[in-house]
Amino acid sequence: MEIILIIGTVESAFLFLLLSGKRNQHLSDRALAFMFLCYTLSIGLTWYETYNANNNYIFPHMINLSWLILFLQGPALWLYVKSLTTPGFRLKPLHLLHLIPFFFFFAYHYFDFISLPPAEKVSLAATNLFKEKISYKISVMAIGIIPTGYNIAALLLIREFQKKLKLNYSTIGKIDLGWLRTLVIASIIVYLVNSLLFITDMFFKVATYQYLMLITYSFATIYIFVLGYFGLRQGNVFVKISFDAETQPHPNQLKAQITDPAPGEPVLINNLMLHMEKNQPYLDPEITLAKLGEQLNTKPEYLSEMLNKYIGQNFFDFINKHRIEEFKIQAMAEQNRHLSVMGIAYNCGFNSKASFYRAFKKFEGTTPTDYMSASHFS
Repeated sequence: MEIILIIGTVESAFLFLLLSGKRNQHLSDRALAFMFLCYTLSIGLTWYETYNANNNYIFPHMINLSWLILFLQGPALWLYVKSLTTPGFRLKPLHLLHLIPFFFFFAYHYFDFISLPPAEKVSLAATNLFKEKISYKISVMAIGIIPTGYNIAALLLIREFQKKLKLNYSTIGKIDLGWLRTLVIASIIVYLVNSLLFITDMFFKVATYQYLMLITYSFATIYIFVLGYFGLRQGNVFVKISFDAETQPHPNQLKAQITDPAPGEPVLINNLMLHMEKNQPYLDPEITLAKLGEQLNTKPEYLSEMLNKYIGQNFFDFINKHRIEEFKIQAMAEQNRHLSVMGIAYNCGFNSKASFYRAFKKFEGTTPTDYMSASHFS
């Protein structure tokens, strides 16, 4: 299994160098590069420690160090997700507080193990007696809690980001970070499984420490490959999008909304529905809340508020519901008989099969193909 550690080390080192040499770097690129550096160190040190153990600890100063890097991986992931999901995010001195767990456990481990005489360290490592120390048990519990906590925090950032997207965009498949959400969920599961494995070992002596680390970083090697593939393709989200609903309304319009909202609200909804029926803006695959607000001569944040208040939908669902209704109409048209399901869907404003099928399933409770078969359209 040592070959897995070598693959993981080379893989993460290559991705680190690739990102470090990238032109026009964004903060998200640097954060991702830092993540790969952490994995390079942690997996590389695990391989080195395994090699050391298999050769009678010829390097006694390089024993049980790799686990400390785990306290950097959580903050690195959080920083990467934060830089992707927060417009204008910048590092501040306050963010150095995220390094406290790493420095705390490094200092703790230094006085508890690293500073011991070489012969004593070798004896503890060779017999796995260090696993009986209270410091080891505390470290295992901390690794189970702190990195997992950062993964959960990253997941919440992605969830909030996806909510904001649906308030502003009708098509989000390429920018919703769905791949990263799936990867973070998988990471949480892996951390929990590994933590459970280490905790179980504390009571039932399942395996040696080196074998447990081999299992842990076998998962990490796969994780790095997927993260590197999608992370390099992702780039900077905010080059492509902006959250218009977060911009401030014009002072005059804001005053009108506050002083006399009642007459304007039904008029706006009326105008909106007439505009949707007559001009069909939902047929534009790139329609956004800002574009629709401009067409109605109203601020996007006010339009978003009215959609939620009077129609009970966010912008994403509102537009896609109209697209689905248009699909049902076009599917019945004789002149569209030669078109495939996706051919009609593209005519209705969808730009991907996945987004169309998800929307259709959500609003109709079935697939487009089953719907058309049941309705004898095909």
